[in-house]
Amino acid sequence: MHIMDESSSNSLEERDLALVSQTCLVRAARRTANLLTRVYATRLSDARIEPTQFTLLVAIAVGKARSASELAGQIGIERSTLVRNLGPMLSAGLVVAEPGEGRRLTYQLTAPGQVKLDQALVHWRKIQKDLLDAMPEGSLEAVQGQLALLRRAARQAGSESD
Repeated sequence: MHIMDESSSNSLEERDLALVSQTCLVRAARRTANLLTRVYATRLSDARIEPTQFTLLVAIAVGKARSASELAGQIGIERSTLVRNLGPMLSAGLVVAEPGEGRRLTYQLTAPGQVKLDQALVHWRKIQKDLLDAMPEGSLEAVQGQLALLRRAARQAGSESD
């Protein structure tokens, strides 16, 4: 049996930690997502809407979800998170829940919800333009492509069992 002394263990741990801090995909994705969320939250605050609410209003306005589960899947959140985020929007009268197939509920924008979305879109267009202007030409497509590859890899890695 080989036993490492404390200095060897610390050295190995330091290398591992350095590797994680430099290459961890979840760390990089979270840092980027947190920064983008703060930037969008600041800009969307003039419309008195949070980025999650904005994303939900857009998804509901597109109108392709036939259930809460589909809506959650479209924006990449758990159904329970969707329900929790929809609560204040339902209370504020921005969206309504309507019966769908079977016991499913679908969500529709109300007139005030459409007004809120229109107000938010003004701010979204500005921040989107500012971000894209700060990046080289063609970056949007490149970033979206790389993010799609990362999501695909995560789904594949997540479905593999040990």
